[in-house]
Amino acid sequence: MRISNLLILLWIALVPAAASAQPIEEKRVSFAAGTSGATIRASLKGDQITDYLLGASAGQTMTIDFASSNPAGYFNLMIGSDPAAIHIGSTAGGHFNGVLPGSGDYRIRVYLMRSAARRGETTEYTLTVSIGGKPATPAPAAPDYADGLSGGPDWWQVTGVSAGDTLNVRAGPGAKNAVVGQLANGDRVRNMGCQMNGQTKWCQIEFPGDQPLVGWAAGRYLREAAAPATQAPASHEARGSVPCALAAGQPMGYCPFRVARGSGGTASVWITLPGGGERYLDFRDGQLVGSDPGKSVSHTRNADLNMILVDGAERYEIPDAVLYGG
Repeated sequence: MRISNLLILLWIALVPAAASAQPIEEKRVSFAAGTSGATIRASLKGDQITDYLLGASAGQTMTIDFASSNPAGYFNLMIGSDPAAIHIGSTAGGHFNGVLPGSGDYRIRVYLMRSAARRGETTEYTLTVSIGGKPATPAPAAPDYADGLSGGPDWWQVTGVSAGDTLNVRAGPGAKNAVVGQLANGDRVRNMGCQMNGQTKWCQIEFPGDQPLVGWAAGRYLREAAAPATQAPASHEARGSVPCALAAGQPMGYCPFRVARGSGGTASVWITLPGGGERYLDFRDGQLVGSDPGKSVSHTRNADLNMILVDGAERYEIPDAVLYGG
């Protein structure tokens, strides 16, 4: 293992793993009558995580200020149970102010960075949150619906795929067409129209990114969804180098990478290849679920090191720190 080298080479912005030795404690926040905010003073130790839940409406403005006695203490802001944070404290800082995109629960997650949590460090913190402004006027109900063929929503979310499996994206609307990529539960894709093939509905979709995936997926695995949050903004990315080899028998060298992380081992990793271009690796819950269209991949683990093999030749060693932070 090359842990000492990796600690030198990885200059990454750290994000906490959602999975921890202790369950996440949830606390509902309420404001005193006649007020629009609250101040919370509390503490954390080690891998303790506290989620503060509060309801708000689309169009209102939320302001959060966070101060920690330990510089490794941060907060993330999430919408409901969606693991994709709209504010990541370790990269965006201890202040958030923004107009809320939807109505419902918002989740403020307070945590210690993974490295500090492992050392059993503690923090005393102050969390101040306020909500102001009037809710947005609801738009008239649109005629789009998730199981229609004409029109339909702008975005789908993949759901109903078996645990550990992926949804095949094909070159055309039918199971006999070539597979051009894979999607995992929770992925959001742009709706480009649906049609029937026999008794099965197929939808043409686009998965946005640096290398967009366009193809057809079975409609029974797609449900209407809101547009995804800004995808992998540069300020939320981390960069570094990982061991790599691009041919069988070739000694391992190092390749630059960048990563955009959610929580709990959800991460999109782009590895810069020496000859130009990038290799894309998609992780969910710490497991590799996809790569570039047409590529065969395998994933094994050695302690906290993820050993990735692409097309039986390319080799990459990706530590858990890249996926989880820490």
